[in-house]
Amino acid sequence: MTEYELLYILSPKMEDAAREDTIERFKNVVVQAGGSAEVTKWGVRKLAYKINFMSEGFYVLMNFTAPEDIPAELERQMRITDAVMRFIVTKKVDNKLTRAEEARKARAAERAAAAAKAREESAALAAQQAEESAAAEAAEAQPAVSAEEPEAEPAEAQSAADEVSAEASEDEKTAE
Repeated sequence: MTEYELLYILSPKMEDAAREDTIERFKNVVVQAGGSAEVTKWGVRKLAYKINFMSEGFYVLMNFTAPEDIPAELERQMRITDAVMRFIVTKKVDNKLTRAEEARKARAAERAAAAAKAREESAALAAQQAEESAAAEAAEAQPAVSAEEPEAEPAEAQSAADEVSAEASEDEKTAE
């Protein structure tokens, strides 16, 4: 079964009961053939140009699923029905992508992935450079230890040296 769409315009001068009978008759053609139909009545609308000296028409949209010979039968019946001003039957096409569209989307996805990878690598490189520059700044901030200067003594040794120098200064005072 194939999906179709039928749009037709009925004369606005028809009585409501006759209009409903006509709509139901076209729907029954599909249902009797084993298909299914959904009818949407758009109502009276202004036409783009006059048809049979009328400037308005009653629009009806019918979406249906039916065997492939049914659209021809519907067209035949619409041609012999005086109340039908215009009609068009179209076959609905699946929304499958063509090969070219699929290839284009695949290339776009590859480009997006490559750009994301490049951004990650750039961010990692920037972080590495920031770490290196921070380490270099920290090294510059610390005073350089030269060979001539003695290394700093531990806290206990420093306090012992202070005690010795304090004793020496007391000895000097007492010696005077």
